[in-house]
Amino acid sequence: MSGNTQFARWHHLARQFLGEDFFKEILHAAEKDEPAVDVFHGPNEVIVVINLPGMENIHTLEMRVEGETLWIKGQIPNPYEGFHVSLSERKKGEFQKTIPLGVPVARRYTSARYRKGILEIRFPIHKEPSQNHAMKLKMDDRE
Repeated sequence: MSGNTQFARWHHLARQFLGEDFFKEILHAAEKDEPAVDVFHGPNEVIVVINLPGMENIHTLEMRVEGETLWIKGQIPNPYEGFHVSLSERKKGEFQKTIPLGVPVARRYTSARYRKGILEIRFPIHKEPSQNHAMKLKMDDRE
């Protein structure tokens, strides 16, 4: 039996056993439009770095600190609305993400900077877990 025949047989059996919805959900999960994030811990602060290329107005980003978690929600607009798309790999549209910070942080960030599509937010480490707190961004430096 050839490799293609074996794969086709396995694929058919997997679909019978797991169902069509399983594969649709797996593909949908793999296509999430969440921005990439890095979290760094210093002695007294947590630095969150978020990829947000194409975000026209960073002040529309919704953020909330919930204990040791930063929650963000926003939208990256499509600058070519109305054009026919022949290839689309860049992120656009609504997104939301829950970012584990690993330690409790203060309710307010100490600085925020958006440059070249990268948002950097610095939070002081806090000894007590913070309550839920929504915030608006005020930039130190924009490009």
